[in-house]
Amino acid sequence: MSKIYEIACQKEIMPLYVDLKKALDKGRLLTVEVKSKASKTKEQLGYYWDVVLPRLQQRMREDGNELSLAQINQMLNERFFCVTKTVDWKDPQGVQHVHVIRTAKSKSGASKDQMAEFLDSVIRWAATDLNVFIPEPVKDLSQVPF
Repeated sequence: MSKIYEIACQKEIMPLYVDLKKALDKGRLLTVEVKSKASKTKEQLGYYWDVVLPRLQQRMREDGNELSLAQINQMLNERFFCVTKTVDWKDPQGVQHVHVIRTAKSKSGASKDQMAEFLDSVIRWAATDLNVFIPEPVKDLSQVPF
């Protein structure tokens, strides 16, 4: 059996630790491979905070919602950058309970690929649900009309 864990911050280590402890308690031999991924870039963050969030904020204001950039960021994290955990247990009467918990992750430890996927999801949602066009990031500054 093989499992891959992507860990972007310290809080995400616990499920890995629990599974490793269970396997070791069963006497299994484990091989752990650690790979580092390229971290998100300053360009991705700049694009997100200077282009994406202000466009969304402008649209939300037009719709009567006065949200700060930080509030919109938190909303987007909860919607598109979260960890989903399923917790289940039986109560004393033997009834099975299942709860799905979604927790927003921090982008602080996000990889370049994770940030790109997040941005793609936000841009697609903005276009389809809010009818907001968000321009592509400028890769060549000579293309910027100053």
